[in-house]
Amino acid sequence: MEVVERFWGASVAEMKQGYSWDAERNAFYCLVCGEAFEEGEIFKHESSGRFYTAGKYAALHINEVHGSMLDYLLGLDKKATGLTDLQKLLVRGFAAELSDTALMERAGIGSASTIRNHRFVLKEKAKQAKLLLAVIELMEQGVVGQSTFVPVHATATQVDERYAMTVEEYESVLKQYFPDGPDGQLNAFPRKEKRKVAVLRHIASRLERGTKYTEKEMNELLKQAWAEDYVLLRRYLIEYGFVDRKDDCSAYWVKEAALGTEAEHSGILSIGEQAEKSTGLATKRSKVDAAGKPDKSGKTGKAEKQAKSGAAEKGVKGKGGSKMDKAQRKQLTAEYQERERSMGVYQIKNVATGKVYIGGSTNLEALWGREQFMLNMGSHQNQELQKDWKKYGSEGFAFLVLETVKFEHKLRYDYKDVLATEGREPAATVRQYNKEVAALHDKWLEKLQPYGEQGYNGPPGN
Repeated sequence: MEVVERFWGASVAEMKQGYSWDAERNAFYCLVCGEAFEEGEIFKHESSGRFYTAGKYAALHINEVHGSMLDYLLGLDKKATGLTDLQKLLVRGFAAELSDTALMERAGIGSASTIRNHRFVLKEKAKQAKLLLAVIELMEQGVVGQSTFVPVHATATQVDERYAMTVEEYESVLKQYFPDGPDGQLNAFPRKEKRKVAVLRHIASRLERGTKYTEKEMNELLKQAWAEDYVLLRRYLIEYGFVDRKDDCSAYWVKEAALGTEAEHSGILSIGEQAEKSTGLATKRSKVDAAGKPDKSGKTGKAEKQAKSGAAEKGVKGKGGSKMDKAQRKQLTAEYQERERSMGVYQIKNVATGKVYIGGSTNLEALWGREQFMLNMGSHQNQELQKDWKKYGSEGFAFLVLETVKFEHKLRYDYKDVLATEGREPAATVRQYNKEVAALHDKWLEKLQPYGEQGYNGPPGN
């Protein structure tokens, strides 16, 4: 069972304590990282030298490795918790038993009555949550032979109707696209989004979690799945949140909690559990900003998204009052691809302590959203930054682009300027872009010295 399934399958009491009991496996499991503590085994605490039973050590593990479960839960994305940043700040204050006056100062709220109103709203949300759970459980009691769903991987970049797939549908897709069996070659890459997600999930399951692959190793593994266009597979695995990589493409890995084994896909989520999950993770994770601009993945923005998801059901209109047709969507895609891509150096600052993290990227578009997602999921590569993020929360940090690389030519989002003529292997320009960003990164590291008490970056040479 993967971490995300165990987390969403836990009771409220288990979520509060941070670990759950699995009677079948006779072990306690951490709901944050998935670590197991088998009953009957004795665990030694290294710093104190004391010995603990599995249950008590699981509690100790939560406290020392992950900190407060309240902070962890509040650190999850708004789409999972349903709480605004202000509400999260107030919850922390209420939990710490701060006075209304202290909360007014911390939240910048003008009156104590407003604080009391927020407290009332939170209690009302709790009542609604209880009622919803009761309704769902009653609904499930009346459902005979209900379908089960393939779980949505926690690192999905955008969760929508593409992921509403039953186990039966999933198995049918695999039989269609892997005619020689699940370990065989893909016969064609599907065009429909739901089938595409199923195929990518299966291919990602062939990769070993916890292992970092070089680009060459990743290519060889993907060739075993589809030799015809392994580069396309690699790109989509990253785009759909199954796989991540370093900016310089020197390492690839399966994202934490991205998927389970193929044997775990049967009988996982009932209709009721999927509905319960829809109050959080199954809400659309949009990468479109407030201005309605498209995201960096190659998909168009609001207009095309509405055309794709609602044209058949809602009759979404395009220009001139008619339904948006294929030509219009193609035009929107072309316009998006012509947008300029920026690269450079950015800063994440802890506004409470002044410590900063300096990073560089060859694609600054929506970078802050990606960084926040990794921090909220507890999977950021910088452990010190991750620790403080859990302590201070998202509202305690600020993002700033320090400097961008200046080019004489325009960098397009269709990536034609960084691919070789045949469109398969990175051109020399990719390496040049990485060098430009690295040079700029070194410049700002030298200037700001974000080491030790000054920042989160590791000292030079490490």
